[in-house]
Amino acid sequence: MTRDIKQMIIMKTSKFLTVTGACFGLALAGCATTGGAKGKEALPDEVGGAAVTERETISKAGADQLIPKEKKRAITADQRADFEKAMKRYLEARGDGTISRSECSSVSDAFKRVADDNPGLLEARFNQGAVLYECGRDDEAARIWEGLKYGPAITNLGYIAWKNNEPGRAESQFQKAISDDPLHSVEARNNIAQILRDKARRAGSSEEKKQYVGQAVSNLRTVLALDSNNLQAFSTLAFIYYDMNMLEMAKLVGNQAIKKAEEIATGKFEEEKVEEASEGKAAGGKGKKGAKGGKEKADKGGDEEAAKPKEIGREAGTGVTGDMKKQLAIVHNTLGLVELKKKNISPAIKQFKEAVVLDPNFAEARLNLAALSLNNRDYMTAEENFRAAIKLQPKNFEASIGLGVALRGNKKFDEAEAQYNTARGLDPSQGASYFNLGLLYQEYKDGQKPSLQKAQDYYRQFLGHQSGGTSPSLVKEAEKRIKDIDEIYVALEEAAKMQAESEAMQKKAEGQQKKMEEEMKKMEAQEKAANEKAAADKAAADKAAADKAAAPAGAATAPGNNEPNKADAKGAAPGADDKAAGAAPAGKKGGKKKK
Repeated sequence: MTRDIKQMIIMKTSKFLTVTGACFGLALAGCATTGGAKGKEALPDEVGGAAVTERETISKAGADQLIPKEKKRAITADQRADFEKAMKRYLEARGDGTISRSECSSVSDAFKRVADDNPGLLEARFNQGAVLYECGRDDEAARIWEGLKYGPAITNLGYIAWKNNEPGRAESQFQKAISDDPLHSVEARNNIAQILRDKARRAGSSEEKKQYVGQAVSNLRTVLALDSNNLQAFSTLAFIYYDMNMLEMAKLVGNQAIKKAEEIATGKFEEEKVEEASEGKAAGGKGKKGAKGGKEKADKGGDEEAAKPKEIGREAGTGVTGDMKKQLAIVHNTLGLVELKKKNISPAIKQFKEAVVLDPNFAEARLNLAALSLNNRDYMTAEENFRAAIKLQPKNFEASIGLGVALRGNKKFDEAEAQYNTARGLDPSQGASYFNLGLLYQEYKDGQKPSLQKAQDYYRQFLGHQSGGTSPSLVKEAEKRIKDIDEIYVALEEAAKMQAESEAMQKKAEGQQKKMEEEMKKMEAQEKAANEKAAADKAAADKAAADKAAAPAGAATAPGNNEPNKADAKGAAPGADDKAAGAAPAGKKGGKKKK
């Protein structure tokens, strides 16, 4: 098996590339304001009404049916002043982002006094409870909202039910908010759309799925008709289109959301064009010729400014708020999923990175980025994002396994083993931890028999933890690896035998070599001794010859005798018979008698 495939094994047992309903989060209505800030309920003017903003996702022809008419409500200047005073008190108390416990009751009471004096200002009564909820006093807030026929109040009761794990009651409250107060049902409709979206994903038939999707889209269209700046509606709609495999529509809505966020943040909006009106104007000229003439004029630069989208200054931009960042992160994550489904890996990674930058606590985006980075062998990025995801979701089994793979890729083998064991502790019934432990011991340890035996044991445990979701190919892979290790055992035994024989032959050769070296040393010593003796003999002979050449004439000495030979007084030679002593020298007169 190649390294490429091994790095992919984790992906066969995981489902990182998805977005769960939890990542969206249900909407909670906040305090009603006087300014009409995005996502909040505003105190309406004397004759209220909802404006319609035409966007690509909403048909203007159907907007009248989607948006109910606001009933006229007279609000006096004194009522408005009282409400604004209470709101100012709230904003001052919340200056640092939170309301202290000491001020919570007094701020809530400020709205209570306005509500008591002006029963028609439902916004004030709602805010009385909203302040308490913000301080963590959920039960007190719920008691104030109970029986209040005001959409945001009913929506928040549903939200509390959802937090308390009562999905049925939550859905019922959201539907009630829509029914009782259609004009103030933005959060309720967003929540219902997400519930319907999740039902569609679990639907048993295509017809049932289609029905849920249709209802979800209808609610989102209404939200955007009521509040064209509602980024949550855009983000949910984009994901629904992705989930329906309508990739281009998902991309279109996602890009609309990004553009809309920029407009909200800067306060500069492009003038909206109505395509039908443009076509009618062109047709009102001189037919095709007139349309052509208009185009030619624009091409020549005579009317270039008219051809460009115009920007109209509106109220100051909000800047990119925290809530906007969260919704945009969801949008970028969905766009990343769209690119991934189209097999555009680099653009997908770019979108996931953008999602993580916008919302570092968006676990799903981090998991998606980590998984793709793992496939691209970018183990550092994968490790960083798996670690971040685990901090956000400590019990996420797949993130724990993914981190182990990233650590293995970064050659942190001991940490990888510890991480796999952590994953095994999170869910001992899942086989991925056993398989990856087996892989670690087989491929990344010392390759010796004890490590291979451990690897086999882990593979067998993996096979013992199969489930309906276990990949058949992974089962075959584990079985093959067990068999391969058995064959490795035989190979190791053969290798050990050959090694022993090789070592014996080596040892014998080393002994023979040593003996030969000793013989050679002995011969060299003998030769050296002979050479030294010969050199000494030659030196002695040379010295003797030199001494002889230097001795006086007639005083020759025999070798080894330090004294010259002595002759007797009569000149007898050494060794002459003693009888010869006294004899006269030859030829001396009178020495012998003549016969």
